[in-house]
Amino acid sequence: MYTKQNLIDAVSNEFRILKHLVEKIPADTEGYKPTEGQRTTLELVQYLSYVFSATTKVILANDSSLYMPLHEKSKETTIQNFASILDQEEIEFKKALENVTDEDLSVVINLYNQGEKTKGVYLVESMLKWLGAYKTQLFLYIKASGNTNLGTSNLWGGFDMPQTESK
Repeated sequence: MYTKQNLIDAVSNEFRILKHLVEKIPADTEGYKPTEGQRTTLELVQYLSYVFSATTKVILANDSSLYMPLHEKSKETTIQNFASILDQEEIEFKKALENVTDEDLSVVINLYNQGEKTKGVYLVESMLKWLGAYKTQLFLYIKASGNTNLGTSNLWGGFDMPQTESK
């Protein structure tokens, strides 16, 4: 059985990887965006600074109006303060789940036009699918912005691959 603690641990690891990736953004590339109509690197980082704790609160309350105040606050996020903001997001995420019971997680809701699912299923699917997708998007932005040294270890493990000596 997948537990609440399993979700917390998985999200915490994904946050660690996001913080690692943000450190790899090349200087002066905050304005990069692949095409018109997509977020810039900075806008993506700002989105990542609130969406996961906001989504958790929305799911638990079954109230999508909780997004907007957090969206406005995200404009304060910079590349430089992202790690500390994500640390706070992790605290908020854990706090939101602190007193949630198995009965709470078994309540069926319908958000995002995704059909009826339990709050627990929404939490796991939203958190882990979205973290994987947005983490990959950020990784691709960073590579396209000029940091070609990134590899799969950065994306999936959150660490730099050790350099090997060539003979």
